[in-house]
Amino acid sequence: MHMVLRLVVPIFGPPAAGKTTLTMHLGNEPGRRVFRLREHVSEEVLAATATSSERLGWIDEFTVGEAVRSYFTAGQQDPDIHTVLLDNFPGSAAQVDQLLTTLWTLTSCRIEPIEVVTDIHTLKQRAKNRKVCHRCEHDPIHDPRLPAVPTTDDPWQCARCGGLLHPRRGDSPRLFKARLQRYHQTAIGIRTAFTDSGIPVTQLDTTNTIEGAANLLAPLLISRSASL
Repeated sequence: MHMVLRLVVPIFGPPAAGKTTLTMHLGNEPGRRVFRLREHVSEEVLAATATSSERLGWIDEFTVGEAVRSYFTAGQQDPDIHTVLLDNFPGSAAQVDQLLTTLWTLTSCRIEPIEVVTDIHTLKQRAKNRKVCHRCEHDPIHDPRLPAVPTTDDPWQCARCGGLLHPRRGDSPRLFKARLQRYHQTAIGIRTAFTDSGIPVTQLDTTNTIEGAANLLAPLLISRSASL
């Protein structure tokens, strides 16, 4: 069975810019799936990346390559998927090369990278206010990442399950600074790797609201996935 995948949307950007929120808004439509790298690697690998600010979330390139190849190869067995959104991936120029090599081997789908951009004040404010729910998100190393929605009456109560919300560990000032620095070190390489392969990168500003940016991106996804 040949892959019917028509569109892959890598979404990258600085921490707290709204990448995961975007994919949560846009990924629930029929025919769309969201790829999050940490959901496709072992617990041991995740645990090894959680011990220091230098290695926070950083997974070795061999493991990344295997995860990407396995994910898209398995996609050949699902004819209902036409669009895949990549949440916070790729994270380096090498990962861009791995992604493109995998996709070009399997399919002729369109690749539409999106770089999410936001001013530094907004990034810091979002990181300070962002919360996660350990009850709703069963993370294998107890380090949930998906932004939780609080109730209107209590900012520390999960609107979905009623449980207690917690700050995201990676948003602590020390770790957030390290993650932001790492992004700035890799962003130029990511952009260059795409453009050198003839794939332009679109910038999406989420400074005002992430939901508004999602509404701007939605028509692009529809038109791109229907054009092949």
